[in-house]
Formats: sequence, structure tokens, C-alpha cells
Amino acid sequence: MQKTALALTLATSLLLTLSACQPSSDPTGKSDSTATNTIKQKQKATPIEVAQPTTVASTAIDAQTCIALNKAMQKIGSTSKIEAIYAIQQQLEACLSTANNAEVLALLKNYQALYERFLGPDNYMDDEDFYAIVETMEAGKKVTAEQLEVLAPRIQYLVKLVETKADVSILYIGEGIFVFHHDLKAMADIFTPYLAKDQQVFIQQMAKDNQQIFWNDAAIDISFDEVIARAEFWQNYIQRYPKSSFIADGNILFDFYRHALFFGSDNTQWTDDAVHEFISPEYEQAMQKLAKRANSILARDARSLFKFMAMSDSQRQQTYPVPEFDEDGDEIQEWSKVRHQLKMALPIPLSLPWEEDGNRECSNGIICVDYNVE
Repeated sequence: MQKTALALTLATSLLLTLSACQPSSDPTGKSDSTATNTIKQKQKATPIEVAQPTTVASTAIDAQTCIALNKAMQKIGSTSKIEAIYAIQQQLEACLSTANNAEVLALLKNYQALYERFLGPDNYMDDEDFYAIVETMEAGKKVTAEQLEVLAPRIQYLVKLVETKADVSILYIGEGIFVFHHDLKAMADIFTPYLAKDQQVFIQQMAKDNQQIFWNDAAIDISFDEVIARAEFWQNYIQRYPKSSFIADGNILFDFYRHALFFGSDNTQWTDDAVHEFISPEYEQAMQKLAKRANSILARDARSLFKFMAMSDSQRQQTYPVPEFDEDGDEIQEWSKVRHQLKMALPIPLSLPWEEDGNRECSNGIICVDYNVE
């Protein structure tokens, strides 16, 4: 009876803390979406002070309070203050030790979604005033009040969090666009002690890979060696943990990096247009090294690639005849025939979120989520 009363008291305390951190209305007088999307706000706003986290002793609580905590996390949105997240973090450390695996994973999913809502889903910064602030920060200087006052109040608040290093940062995602981001390793560190080994390995790798971008204007923004390393990691993961609760997502990630390794992207190619030579000796050396390894999927792919590259154009046409039209009914142009032949020589599956059959997003957090849900 006393334990239940304690849990209810702590849950009530958390909800009161969250309520106190939620503003009654958007400071711009607009909807959340409008306030987030509007970068310039020419009316002057009162400078926003960012409070620092306070230390609260963790208290052992039962799993029922963790369920209540899931509900509390749903209240965090794009008008919330950082103190509400600090309150949740402190309760998380107290309740995770009493939660079962399904409850821990539910808390993790909700915590990741919480940060996405907090930072705002539409906070893309493509604005000269925001560029000036980024340049000031990159130069190690303090952003001035004059620079801040031309931005919307919510953007001012997030910039203040970046300056005080409150687990918020600014990430360049290509094509002149920035977004607000957060420390994925810090997120993984909260949950790692309470997960099974295969789950720990999964979220730690995701935190490492997704802290920076992979794509930049349809180009691959990591090195060729790093693409190989990631493909090998996920190959090893699905072999080592075939019964993992994350095995389906592990397979998606393996196919994704495997495809990037052998096909590149629209603006990143590892070979010449004819796929007869690598554009860099380092690429060829790394692929030869991969081909000589144990009889794995990636090693077989590498050997198949070298075999294809050694074939003459006439041999390719005989072995891999290209139809006149593709699966969509479009005429296959002469310049693209070799890529169709390579796909026949290396039938590597690929399911991306923006394709019709793809519904998992694995590039923004420490777990994959349904693309059409979050």
C-alpha cells in the first residue's frame, strides 16, 4: 500500500513539473507549425533565459509509474521547455531498473519521439539571418541580442540551448539547410544498461552512425572506407544476433549500406560511367581486400563486381541483355544500360523510406520507426 502511494505521489509530482514547464499558448500567438516554420520575426522579443538542469536524487519506483511516464512524455512538444525533459530524464533513471524489456523499449521509442517533437519537425533553416548565427557560433563567438531578435521566439530559445550546451546542437543536412539536433549517444547511454546485449549493440551503433548526415544533395557524405565498415558491421550483426528483436531493421540497414557500397548514389559513384575502372586506386584496393575475406555476402558481392568490371560490353550484353523498357514502362536510355546490367549482376535488395514498399526510417535516431507514423 505504501509502495503504491509512493508511486502515485512521484507520478503526480512529475506531471505537475511538466505542466509548469508547458507554456499556456504559443509565444508567437500562432499554431505550433506556423511558429516553427516562421524563421523571421521582426517584432522584438524579450531575451529568453535558459535554466540549467538540477540534480534530483533518483527514487526506486515500480513499473506502473513507468507506464505513467510514457503518457507524460506524450505531453512534450514544440512549445515545451528543456526543464520538462530534465524531469523526465530523472524519472527514467529511477524506473528503468524496474521495467521489463518491452516496457524499456516502449520508453525508448517514446523518448526518441519526444525529442523530435521538442525540436520541431519543420525547423529547417534556410535563411540569411540564421546563417549569420551559425557562422558566429562556428567562429567561437557569442550570438548577439541583435542577431537573435530577428528570429521567431522558439528559434531564439533553441539557439540559447545550443549556446548553453543543453543537449541541443545545429546540424547541417546539405543544400544550405540546417536543423536542430541532439546528442544521440547521450540518449543511448540512458537506455543501454537496461537492454539485452543485441539491443545495446544496435542502439550504440545507430547513435554513432546517425549523429551526422549520410546524404548531402543526393551524394554520400561519408568515406568509401566508412561505407564498407558500416556494411560489414550490419552483416556481422545479423549473423551474430539472428534472433534479435531488431533483426528486421538490422537486415534493412545491411541492405542499405550494401547497396550504397556497390551502387553509390545519384551524385556519388565509385567507378567510371562504364563500370570498368574505379575512379580512385584506394577504392579498388579496399574492394580487393573485401573480396579476399571469408566467404561472406559482401565478399561474394565484391568478387561479382570485379567479374562484371572485367567483362567487355559485348559480353555484358550477351549475359545481361537489357530490355527496351524498364519496369515502369519508361524507355531505358543508352547511358543507363550499364547500371541495369550491374543490378542484374548484383541483385541487391533496397527498401528506402521514400519508396513505395519502404516504411522504416533508420537514419535519424537510435532505433528505426515507421516512416508514416512518427
